[in-house]
Amino acid sequence: MAAGNQWIDFSRFHSRLRVTGRLRTETALRIGSGGSDSPTEHDLPVVKDLRGRPYIPGSSVKGVLRAHLERLLRGLDERLACLSTSRPAKAGVLTGCLTQGDVDALKAAHQNDPDELARQILKRSCWTCSLFGAPWLASKVMIRDLPVIEETWFERYLIRDGVAIDRDTETAGNQLKYDFEAVPAGTEFTFEMVVENPSEAELGLALLGLREFEQGHIALGGASSRGLGQVCLELDWDRSEWLTAGQLKAYFAGQPPQALADESVRTGYWKAFLAALENGKETAEHA
Repeated sequence: MAAGNQWIDFSRFHSRLRVTGRLRTETALRIGSGGSDSPTEHDLPVVKDLRGRPYIPGSSVKGVLRAHLERLLRGLDERLACLSTSRPAKAGVLTGCLTQGDVDALKAAHQNDPDELARQILKRSCWTCSLFGAPWLASKVMIRDLPVIEETWFERYLIRDGVAIDRDTETAGNQLKYDFEAVPAGTEFTFEMVVENPSEAELGLALLGLREFEQGHIALGGASSRGLGQVCLELDWDRSEWLTAGQLKAYFAGQPPQALADESVRTGYWKAFLAALENGKETAEHA
């Protein structure tokens, strides 16, 4: 069940939402940088900037946000969000919006009409692919890397121990103890997300995802089954920026974009998304 969203040409500006806030770790956070070969380093260090401070890759936040929304959409209808194309097809389940072969066939059929090609690709894309992108579809969501807020960082990492479990014997593996770094609870990071050229329903879906983060329903990083990665997002809606094409002249003249501070306005976009689900297609114009 494709999203059915109206095609919006990215060569033209239609609208942009920018929202900022603070993401706080409620429990220790571990986003690893891979193993270390250094004898003085811990087995599994966390990602750090050049000054040794922790940060959260924007791609990590975007990835868990997308995955969480996919789970919620499939809870409504398995066909609302596709699965990996490498999985076997199953009745009633969308295993992949498009394959490379599908895209090649569409390119051949519409080689002289790039606008129609774009429309056909979007028409066959599920909700999360149309919002977060696919190999052949640009993402409308950008989340910047989250730098640590200095006054909440005390230059100390937690060191946790772990041990590999042999699944056959259900005991600790021989000589398979390891340690890993984690960022302490209470550390805060600066959050910034931009959504460009969304339809009203797509904006509603993005706002629903942010609400899930605000309510603490999305965990970040590794070892979440051990309690790590619980976070809370505090968004500053009074400083959010909502800009539409109709406001560009005033924006160029120095007038700041309007804030999306009114919760009833945000609720209107959520309702636009729900209405689109009810109708089985996108009925609203772009936001």
